[in-house]
Amino acid sequence: MPRPTCLRKVGFFPNITYFKPAGTPMGILEEVLLGHDEVEAIRLKNLIGLSQEEAASQMGVSQPTFHRLLLSAHQKLTDAVVNGKALRIEGGNVTAVDIVTGPCRWKQGWGCRTKPLPEAFSKEKNLQAEGGSKMKIAITSIDGTLEGKVDERFGRARKIIVYDTETKEHVALDNSMNLNAAQGAGIQAAQNVVKSGAKAIISGHFGPKAFQVIQMAGLEVYSATNMTVAEAIKNFDEGKLVKLTGADVSSHW
Repeated sequence: MPRPTCLRKVGFFPNITYFKPAGTPMGILEEVLLGHDEVEAIRLKNLIGLSQEEAASQMGVSQPTFHRLLLSAHQKLTDAVVNGKALRIEGGNVTAVDIVTGPCRWKQGWGCRTKPLPEAFSKEKNLQAEGGSKMKIAITSIDGTLEGKVDERFGRARKIIVYDTETKEHVALDNSMNLNAAQGAGIQAAQNVVKSGAKAIISGHFGPKAFQVIQMAGLEVYSATNMTVAEAIKNFDEGKLVKLTGADVSSHW
């Protein structure tokens, strides 16, 4: 008798679930089926940039299981692209975003437990209305101080300040390696913010690729221009910042 498998935690369900080669009739196409758990594995590893250990924990699976999901997803994507097959996203042994699957103890007969959703996929709404209590926010900065101006370039900001609204303490992350990056600066900065544990990001402007990474990680995005970091934090606490629902500048802005 095969051992029971735990539900894999999935924090993203794509709206588009079918892809096909252009100009090829549907009737003659072979299909490759990609499970939602496999999509989640490549999303967490390749797009969000989590380590294998972090991603496996996020999905509530062991690292070997996560590695198998990742390998299977890569093989299926390669098969579809190289051999000109259609790709359908469907199925998978998954559970929804409101709970996270705990460690599977099938050997002890405990079954698969559930526990509260971790911060990275929390769906708390209207963070500003809650006064930003008991959370971390990330603010781009030109000099890494609260008195300095907010850097209006998210991806190429010199510093990113992570501010704890409960303890009032902050740390400055160095983002200078992205200043002269030919491409991918916004994505790398977004990954660094996600790893910092922040639930919201404040900056001047966001490009489409960076915004996609941020949105998939479940973080909220706010715009702050022509103000200091301290003023941005104050306006965030008072609910005065503009919340963005999409990128407001083009790539390489």
